[in-house]
Amino acid sequence: MDALKYRLLLGLLLLLTGGAGFAGTGTDQSVPVEKVRVARIKAAFLYHFAQFSAWPEEALGDAAMPIRLCILGKDPFGSALEQLQGKTVHNRPLEIRHLPVGASARGCHLVFMGPMPKQVLQTSLKQLQNQPVLTVGEGEDFLKQGGIVRLVEEKNRVRFEINVTAARRAGLQLSARLLRLARIYEEAG
Repeated sequence: MDALKYRLLLGLLLLLTGGAGFAGTGTDQSVPVEKVRVARIKAAFLYHFAQFSAWPEEALGDAAMPIRLCILGKDPFGSALEQLQGKTVHNRPLEIRHLPVGASARGCHLVFMGPMPKQVLQTSLKQLQNQPVLTVGEGEDFLKQGGIVRLVEEKNRVRFEINVTAARRAGLQLSARLLRLARIYEEAG
């Protein structure tokens, strides 16, 4: 590939990724472009999950209260969540909080549960069971353990599965548009 084509390709990649794939991560190494792309897609999914979900009025509080998106445990998004700063959901500001593993996520409306030990995940999900909190995770058993939405990477795409029964137990209403795009997980009898 000649130098001009290489520079054009590099410029196009920088334009498409906003340069984020080449930004430092606090060390001398840079984050691979593919990881940044996937993180941005997953962050956008979180935002859209909030947009296409409805919480009971008592869970939202007064009209000035923000919708809280909490990242529980290790944050796999890096700077990708910055694209959500200043956004609104249902005419409410979106507030992003980072919580350490094992912390209570009560008061959050949407919780992404990052990588954590299985026992800690089970405890966290149990604490939120029957609460109006949209839980999102990636673990293979996440839905089986009572989580509501599971993000899945397959064939270079990010897809999602929804445990409708868990959403119902939480008192959440998920948009038919969202459900049409999801794989529906059926809990065992």
